[in-house]
Amino acid sequence: MKGFATLDYIAVVVYLLAIAAFGSSFYRRNSSAREYFLGSRSISWLPAGISIIAADLSAISIMGAPAWSFKNNMELVWVAVGYPLMAPLVLLVFVPFYSRLNLYTAYEYLERRFSLGVRLFTSGLFQMLRGWHVAVAVYGPALVINMVTGLPVWACVFIMGFFTTFYTTLGGIKAVIWTDVIQFVTVTTGILVIFVTAIGAVPGGFPAAYTAAKAAGKLNLINTSLDPSQLTTIWSCLAGGMILSLAPLTTDQAILQRLFTTKSVKDCRQSVILQSILVVPITFLLYSLGVALYAFYNAYPDRLHGLPTNNAIVPHFTLAELPTGISGLVIAAIFAASMAVMSAGINSLTTASTVDFYQRVFRPNETPEHYARVGRLGTLIWGCLVTFLALLAEHAGDLVVAYNRVSSVLSGPMLGIFLLGVLTRRATSTGALTGAVCGGLAVIAVMIWTNWAFFYLGIIGVSITIAMGLAVSLFTPPPDERHTKGLVMGSLEPTP
Repeated sequence: MKGFATLDYIAVVVYLLAIAAFGSSFYRRNSSAREYFLGSRSISWLPAGISIIAADLSAISIMGAPAWSFKNNMELVWVAVGYPLMAPLVLLVFVPFYSRLNLYTAYEYLERRFSLGVRLFTSGLFQMLRGWHVAVAVYGPALVINMVTGLPVWACVFIMGFFTTFYTTLGGIKAVIWTDVIQFVTVTTGILVIFVTAIGAVPGGFPAAYTAAKAAGKLNLINTSLDPSQLTTIWSCLAGGMILSLAPLTTDQAILQRLFTTKSVKDCRQSVILQSILVVPITFLLYSLGVALYAFYNAYPDRLHGLPTNNAIVPHFTLAELPTGISGLVIAAIFAASMAVMSAGINSLTTASTVDFYQRVFRPNETPEHYARVGRLGTLIWGCLVTFLALLAEHAGDLVVAYNRVSSVLSGPMLGIFLLGVLTRRATSTGALTGAVCGGLAVIAVMIWTNWAFFYLGIIGVSITIAMGLAVSLFTPPPDERHTKGLVMGSLEPTP
């Protein structure tokens, strides 16, 4: 393998400097909290929708999805179908609330609907989950890039952490959204370059690549097994996909903050629609990339020499087969994916900690400019914290599995709390908190005593949270009208 040349290093450094400079250009010295956290609610649907996708399109996905189909097949692609399936529910139930309540964080809604305790509880869960997700999203690709390029892991982590924290601290949410758009275009272009190059290099072109992949079972799309322990059945993937799409769009501040920046209900809806439409072809392209790489290495098996792990198949091909300079730009695209996730993460973590805790609990009567200054400081602190966590992440074992397990325990109950609030007037604060605890315990029990695929855990968590939440609520006094009027499905006027 030719290795990382000087021109490749220059391409990566120039790209990172350009992103940092562009993001920093959104700096406003005396910006208000509304401008820093919400972009003055002036963002149109297109960049907001693209930013939603970029917020979760980490380098783990960019390298992990092709690595999966390279080793296995295309069956996991059905997870993406959950997004368009759940989009109508988000548009009809949640968008009207989030567009009209003038929120900074999703958890403000929970205080209005239930209590301050529910708000702080759920916001705290989000901060733990998203903080760990960002650390994993930074460390995972840094480890693989280290294996392939020889760059030290700490250097990869520090580079991403430094540049991302710098421009996010200065530019706020506008910097996050517009750099996300650039990162998304860069990443998509890099994926297409690799795909076209791999297919074009197979003797016989696309027909030969298709034949080889089909013969090896790489094009298998549907697994109809009823075995709940199998991860890739169509039932498991659809179940997991529905929770993986619905939970972020209703409970995750990193995603919802983009919706809060839109300038109208129409723009908010169009952002959700764009995200739900684009995520399917992007996911299909990622898994197809793994199949294309299989076809290439099936034709040239000797070129797999030096591959440290299947997870490194994308950067391995990039460095070995793409021209010098172009390979540097594609590696920069992998950095870009993690930077997009990190910028979205630390910005949303800062918003939640500033608005839900600092402003609400400790300093409720300060000026908007004060909260913007605190937000900048919080972004710097969160950026340093998640960079530090990423440097320590090597001690956490199997990172992706560890994150998925934590997410499976927390995402279902968090979604259940929001559904209890939005869909029923009878749910109370005590019921919501009790239901969430029971939902989390039920998921842990299933994880311990069964070998079910983790895609099912989200549905279990949601179902138990709602069932126990309603049951406990029936034994407590009903909520006051101030906790339900305009806050429950059916209590809002029709959306214009």
